[in-house]
Amino acid sequence: MNKLFSLVFLIVCVSFTNGHGYGVGSLMSRQIKCTTSPSFSIWWPEDGSGIGDLGCKNAFQYVKAKTGSADAARYQFVQKNEYSVLIPNYAAGYSALTAAVPKSLCSAGAVSAGGQFGDKSGMSIPNTWLLNKITVPSTSASSKNVTFEFCATAAHNPSYWEFYVTKSGFNIKTQNLTWNDLTLIQSTPNTPAVTNTAANCESSKAYKIPITLPARYQGATLLVRWQRIDSVGECFINCSDFIFSV
Repeated sequence: MNKLFSLVFLIVCVSFTNGHGYGVGSLMSRQIKCTTSPSFSIWWPEDGSGIGDLGCKNAFQYVKAKTGSADAARYQFVQKNEYSVLIPNYAAGYSALTAAVPKSLCSAGAVSAGGQFGDKSGMSIPNTWLLNKITVPSTSASSKNVTFEFCATAAHNPSYWEFYVTKSGFNIKTQNLTWNDLTLIQSTPNTPAVTNTAANCESSKAYKIPITLPARYQGATLLVRWQRIDSVGECFINCSDFIFSV
């Protein structure tokens, strides 16, 4: 029965992979850092002990302990391109965003296995996340211009983007992320998808947006909001962890 349930779960999840995307390139999203790791194994053993990276293992085991289900714990990795929340009143701005996602920011507020977007809460725990290294010439660098690349498994236009970075001193290993811990560094209006050139992208299309990252010489988080302009107000949130390195 368990094998049959797992098979049905896999078929259902695979059928959903037509939308919507994740960070790749130099600012790879948390869940993609996990799923592309050579030491990643969510299928066996079912307790997640086969996952080699500590942060990814912690994320799996957090949801497994919470729900009692290995399938529920796998969902945050299988549905790697659907970190989504609906904000029909998105035009109200920041207050609508924070009301729709009051906690578990890097999971787009998806914290219930029985909810529309499943339980992805493991992606929001304080953790030893795998970091994207942003190379600079010296520790005197206060920022760096980079291109954020978002693999578009489904392109959505019109839409807009917002980029938030954790404030200096925030500790991703020990602190739960709240909106008060983030600074908005850039807003980008509707931009077309272009040809993808990044590895680890399952689509031929990507969004490429130049941003200026403020220097963070200890682990930090970039939270990216991609908001569709439509009646449903579908919003995608992805977190990419990074560190400036000389």
